[in-house]
Amino acid sequence: MPVELIVCETCRMPDDPPEALPRAGAVLAGRMERALAEDPELAAQVRLRPLRCLMSCRRPCAVAVRSADRMSYVLGDLPPDDASVETLTAYLRAYAATTDGIVPFKQWPQGVKGRFVSRMPPLETAEDRAKT
Repeated sequence: MPVELIVCETCRMPDDPPEALPRAGAVLAGRMERALAEDPELAAQVRLRPLRCLMSCRRPCAVAVRSADRMSYVLGDLPPDDASVETLTAYLRAYAATTDGIVPFKQWPQGVKGRFVSRMPPLETAEDRAKT
């Protein structure tokens, strides 16, 4: 089951002037793109999708991790640096290894702790509704 990493490319850090380019989110997206290009095994499991806005402006840089039939998560407060890329790649590996998207706390990379903004259940399909 493929995993999608959505990176808000319009996020800017609190101290960044509005006209500053490139935006911090675009920098993070570019760093993640390079990290996936350097890791074919992870790239085979993860699709990177830059998005203009995740509406998490109070928690920049924001990303969403999702996959069909798994819980989805939004994380914020990720600086556009190598440490965030390492954190995200480690979390993506752990998330991809689950069937339900729930990574046990003891497997969380240190860098994701305190960064979760929200968690959403998988979409319910018509087939799921018919079972209940």
